[in-house]
Amino acid sequence: MNLRTAFAATLIVAAALPLANIAQAAPLARSEVTKLFPGQFEAQVKGYRVNFTGSRGGSISGVAYGQQDTGHWYMKGSALCVSFDKWTKGEAKCGRISQQGGWYVAQGNDGDVLKFRRTDVAQN
Repeated sequence: MNLRTAFAATLIVAAALPLANIAQAAPLARSEVTKLFPGQFEAQVKGYRVNFTGSRGGSISGVAYGQQDTGHWYMKGSALCVSFDKWTKGEAKCGRISQQGGWYVAQGNDGDVLKFRRTDVAQN
C-alpha cells in the first residue's frame, strides 16, 4: 500500500467515525431528556444556528438570524418532539436523543439531524 492510498483510507475512516458514534450512542431515557428542561440551548439544524429556551411545562421559544418563533416540546414515548409555530408550521419533529461529546443529537424519521447543547450551564 503506498502512502497516498494509506492517507486516503485514513481520511475515509476518520470521516465515518462521527456517524458511527451517533448510530452507536445509546439513546437517553425519557426521564433523562425531561431533566434537560427548563434550559437554554444552542442548536444546529440544516446549517442554521438557533438559540432557544424550553420551559419545564413544554413551551419553547427561539431566535435565529433575528427571527423569533414560539412553540412546544413534548415527549412521545422516548422521543423528544419539538414544534414551532412558523419554522415547522406547527408540525412536530421528533427523534430519540443521544449524547455525543458536549452535544445532544437527534435524528428524525425524515433524516434531519438536530444537534443542541445547553448554554446555561458550564460546558466540559
